[in-house]
Amino acid sequence: MINPANFGAGPFSTIGTVTGKVLATSNNGNLGLFSDTLHTPNQVYIVNAAATSSLSTTPLNIPQAVAAAFSPDGLKTFIFGNGGSSLYVYSALQGLQGPIALAGPANAHTVAFSPNGAFAYVAEASANGGSANLTAFNTCNNQIAASPAPANLPAVVDLPADPLFLRVLPGLHLEGTDSFGNAIPDGTHVLVMDATGFDIITSTISPPAPGTICPQTLAFVSNPISQTVHAQRVELGQGIIQPINFFPSADGIQIYIVAAGHASILVYDFSVGSVTSGIELLGNATPISADISADAGTIVVAGSDGLLHEVSTGLGGSDQFQLSFPNLPNYLNPFCAITTSQNPCSLNLVLARP
Repeated sequence: MINPANFGAGPFSTIGTVTGKVLATSNNGNLGLFSDTLHTPNQVYIVNAAATSSLSTTPLNIPQAVAAAFSPDGLKTFIFGNGGSSLYVYSALQGLQGPIALAGPANAHTVAFSPNGAFAYVAEASANGGSANLTAFNTCNNQIAASPAPANLPAVVDLPADPLFLRVLPGLHLEGTDSFGNAIPDGTHVLVMDATGFDIITSTISPPAPGTICPQTLAFVSNPISQTVHAQRVELGQGIIQPINFFPSADGIQIYIVAAGHASILVYDFSVGSVTSGIELLGNATPISADISADAGTIVVAGSDGLLHEVSTGLGGSDQFQLSFPNLPNYLNPFCAITTSQNPCSLNLVLARP
């Protein structure tokens, strides 16, 4: 764990017998989830660094876990196993629940929670002849959410292409229109990105039925003309790209798109309806992984040059700092390389937390 404001002040630490790929961290940074798909049986490890000086670890037997997300309060973890086609839910109070079969597989970037934490939005790829879709699950009981009675419609909407990334915005009013000139209604906006653009799906959240506390109800906003629920399409006009991540600005006016092979971060402006500019990475570096700070003021990018780039989004954006990761001199406890003849390790994952 690196503090960019005090870089190099403390040594790294190992996590004992925990091995695997990092899939998610909690909002407060205390919990991390690792997926080991190499050893038999496959396992997921939830590591808690908050309680004591020594890490506590919870192992879970989940095969082929490829995606995960912690609820905003950190009390529940949604884990997608069997290559993303099954949902498992873990909490310290209820233990491990699942598997719950999905219509299509989710990936490591297509699950996020509503601002109030009551729902988990999951974007699933097409499978078995079915369409790609966005589904909302109740956090309290792990079931598919439904609209208020008497309709009780399941909170599922089709997507035009397989999703790559998903972001949930707070209740911001979005100016501008989609690519067909339709205004974007108010509500909780879910943005789902694919290889050529992104879809906007708007939902409204209502209190639970009288006399109950779980679940709340959720309805996707329908087209006022056709009365059918659909995703509003926004084309980026950049051809086919390979997005690594994307982020909304703090005011919801712009979208920052980090794409493989692009030495600059693309900036989409809702008020103009197109990509208007880019934030260049110094040294002509291309991104490998990226995340954004909680205040949307800094995008951190692991670059192809082996450096961590801190990119400010203010005043048009600029690549302000570049941090290197040389090996540590203690050969008994090296940062990554075992011998001096090996090159220092390269970054492949960046997660920003408060």
